[in-house]
Amino acid sequence: MGPAMRALLIVLGLAYPVLAYWGHGTVSPAVFVLVALALLAARYLLAPVGPLNLNHPTVLIIGAALIVMGLVDQSLASLAYPSLISWAFASAFGLSLLHPPSLIERFARARHPDLPDEARAYCARITLLWTLWLLANGLIAAALAFGGKLELWLLWTSLINYLISGSLFGGEWLFRRLRRMPS
Repeated sequence: MGPAMRALLIVLGLAYPVLAYWGHGTVSPAVFVLVALALLAARYLLAPVGPLNLNHPTVLIIGAALIVMGLVDQSLASLAYPSLISWAFASAFGLSLLHPPSLIERFARARHPDLPDEARAYCARITLLWTLWLLANGLIAAALAFGGKLELWLLWTSLINYLISGSLFGGEWLFRRLRRMPS
C-alpha cells in the first residue's frame, strides 16, 4: 500500500466518527455500517506487512462483528467502528505479549537491533500499557454508544481518545529521553 492510500485510510478512519455524528438521524445507519465495512475491506486488501498491520484474521473478525451488529441494530452498529478498531489494535498489542517479541520491542528493534534485556522488559511493559489503554478506549466508546450519549461519543472518539493516546505516546517518549533509553 502506498503512502497516499495509507494516508487516505487514516483520514477516513479519523473522520468516521464526525461523519457518523453529522449523518445521525438524516442518513440511514446502514450507510455508515457499509462505509465501516468498506474501510475494513480496504485494510484487509491493502494492509502493509509490518508489526501493526491489523491483518486478515483480525479484520475478518471485526467485519463479522460489524455485520452481526448491523443485523441486530444498525444504529448502534454505525457507532461501533471506533470501538472495534481500538479492540483490534489492543489484540495486536496483547497477542504480541503472548507471542514475543512484544509489539513495542519490534518497533524498537527496527531502529536498535541489539536491545539489552532491560529494554526488552521495558518494551513488554509499554506494550501491556497500550493493550490496556486500547481496551479501555474501546469500552468507553462502546459504553457511550450503548448509552445513547451521541455528543459524548463524538467527543470521545474524535478528540479525547486522541489526546490521551498522544499524551501516552509523548510521555513515554519523554520518559525514555530522560532515562537515556534507546528510542
